[in-house]
Amino acid sequence: MLEATARFIKIKMKDWKESNLNMMKEALETLKKMTEHCDRIPKRALWVYAPFLTEKIGDVKFSTPVKEILMTLAEFVTAKFVAS
Repeated sequence: MLEATARFIKIKMKDWKESNLNMMKEALETLKKMTEHCDRIPKRALWVYAPFLTEKIGDVKFSTPVKEILMTLAEFVTAKFVAS
C-alpha cells in the first residue's frame, strides 16, 4: 500500500522533483500520516522508503520529520532488520 501510494503520487504529480521543497514536505507528511495510522507496515515498504529517508536525514529542512518517520517505521520491524 505505501509503495503503491508513493509511486502513484510520483506519476500523477506534474511538478514532482526532489528539488521542490513543498512537494517533498507533503510527501513526507503523507508518509508520516500513513505510518501513524497503519496497523502493519511490511518490510518491503520500508526497503522502498529507507534509501530515500536516510538520504534526506542530513538535510536540515527535512531532518525532524524524517527522524520521526524512521522511529515510527522502526517500531514495525525487528531490531535485526533495523541493524542491517
